Amino acid sequence: MKWTYSIKGKIKAALLLAIILGITILTNMLERRRFQELERSFSSIYEDRLMAESYLFHLYENLKEKQDLLQFVAEKGINQNIRTQLKEYRKGREKLIEKYAQTYLTEEEEIQFNNLDSLFAWMARLEEDIIRQSDAADIPANLFQKHESVTTEAFSTLSALSDIQTIEGKALREKSKRIIMGSVSMSHFEMTILIIIGIIIQGLIFSSRTLLTGDHQSPSMN
Repeated sequence: MKWTYSIKGKIKAALLLAIILGITILTNMLERRRFQELERSFSSIYEDRLMAESYLFHLYENLKEKQDLLQFVAEKGINQNIRTQLKEYRKGREKLIEKYAQTYLTEEEEIQFNNLDSLFAWMARLEEDIIRQSDAADIPANLFQKHESVTTEAFSTLSALSDIQTIEGKALREKSKRIIMGSVSMSHFEMTILIIIGIIIQGLIFSSRTLLTGDHQSPSMN
């Protein structure tokens, strides 16, 4: 009846092979899921943080150049060319704000962004008042002061938004590291399980061969 042990060994081997197949399918699904998470993480770093930081930098440049232009207006006067430049700066800010709004905003970031948007709207109204004047002498001094105050607050808000990009970018980087480490750990675990099961299967095959050899040799010994 030793052949029954051989059948049991084959059944055990089949079960172990089924386990191997199950582990392979499961780890493949987990790896695919991790890859998608990692892809989203890298995409967010680029689109929501690096690009957002780029928009903030260009907004800063826009404000600085426009601030220098208004300083010139306060000292030398205004003309049609300057009016055109002021309008172009405003259009540039609007485009950058529109692009920034399309990125993912955290709760704190959304608060700062809405504040910046409001400041730019106020700034645009002040600039319209300046553009309508025919000469620097006709522009009230407090109009320049108000514009300077709004611009200073806008710079401060840009700085706060830039700090958020740094914090969120670091968090995304750490998340990416955890995903990669999880994938490596799962691969090591899978490899360990497969090695153990492989050893067990080899043991079953060896035991089965030993039993079969014993059965073949026993008649000749009688």
